[in-house]
Amino acid sequence: MTEDHRGTKKLLSLYNVASTPIIRHTKVKGDASPFDAKLKDYWSNRQTKQGKLRWAKGSKYHTLATQQNWKCPVCGGHLLNGEDTETHHITPVKYGGSDDTDNLIHLHSACHKQEHSKTKLKA
Repeated sequence: MTEDHRGTKKLLSLYNVASTPIIRHTKVKGDASPFDAKLKDYWSNRQTKQGKLRWAKGSKYHTLATQQNWKCPVCGGHLLNGEDTETHHITPVKYGGSDDTDNLIHLHSACHKQEHSKTKLKA
């Protein structure tokens, strides 16, 4: 037990370091740059390998990314290029859409906003 600055007692516990999963990081080869057009495949494969760690294999989200070939359908860029990603319902749930993989797509956050701005323009 310990006390904070107000005198409130708090129970402290130690974090079990052994429960932290080990993630190996692969060094970038030599002077490889993501802006070098000749190394497009290298960076795509590297990002896909990292993506396979993001979602559990066999999960709905991993299956969805695999079906999309790890690409954003709006901009065509790799899903895991450093931008945040969001899962979009093609048919909104409020209009009868489901959470099944055939009604979902992964998009970059900016692309997701773009998709929703299109629907507002149509309405």
